Amino acid sequence: MELNICILHYNSNDTIRCLESLAEQTLPMHVILVNNASTDNSMDAIKHYLSSGKLDVELIDAPANGGFASGNNLALKWAHEHTPNAWNLLLNNDTLLPNDFIENLILAAEEIMRTSASPFAMSAMECDYTMHIPRHTGMQYLSIPTGLCFATSGVLRTPYLCGACLLVDPKAPLLDERYFLYYEDADYSKRLQQTGYRLLTTDKTHYYHKVGGSTSRKTDIISIQMESMWRYYRKYYPRWMRIVKWLRKIENMLRGRAQIARIIDQTYQEAYAE
Repeated sequence: MELNICILHYNSNDTIRCLESLAEQTLPMHVILVNNASTDNSMDAIKHYLSSGKLDVELIDAPANGGFASGNNLALKWAHEHTPNAWNLLLNNDTLLPNDFIENLILAAEEIMRTSASPFAMSAMECDYTMHIPRHTGMQYLSIPTGLCFATSGVLRTPYLCGACLLVDPKAPLLDERYFLYYEDADYSKRLQQTGYRLLTTDKTHYYHKVGGSTSRKTDIISIQMESMWRYYRKYYPRWMRIVKWLRKIENMLRGRAQIARIIDQTYQEAYAE
């Protein structure tokens, strides 16, 4: 199986460690690294590392920071044009991989292809970056009444594959670029299912995910989360929006987080004004 690894970089020191773990893999792969218009000097260190030739890397400079979906789409568009038969693994830059990760992931995917002709997307078990203990199977579950994410299935929970490590075939669609950050993997999984893809995970390998904030201020993070959540709900569950709004507002008011409750209200109104 021909494989591309699609990595998005923006103002981070984590990317080099991720690239180093790729360089130590037991099987070769091609890396597509998108610099999502970084504003610091982190790319200088990355370019210095890449000059060592330890990895086969295509470096793409995004004209602007369009977010997670937009940046990954640049990688996927390059892959579709230059490696039309390759599978593509969307991989967060704050992840580390065991040395045999790629080998075992490919073995798992090839085993599925031998037994079924239907298309599928796949993830693997996610473990804590520091503690190395399992966090979830690669499949997560979005609670429809609340918009919250859980590691286990349950009543009114819809499954989706974690976007930190997501393997798709050469014919898979692009991501919805209206999501700047958050919920893009839930949306992508829903769209894959609607076009006949199965959502699968494998226990034959795992990865380590740091899970850090992508913006500097907590209020910025919450605003982005809420904007993406309402976009997702308007698209798939519009009748649940009012319920989600009130449940999330009440929860935050009871916890003394009036500012977050106001953000929920504001973004909800903005979602309807679009």
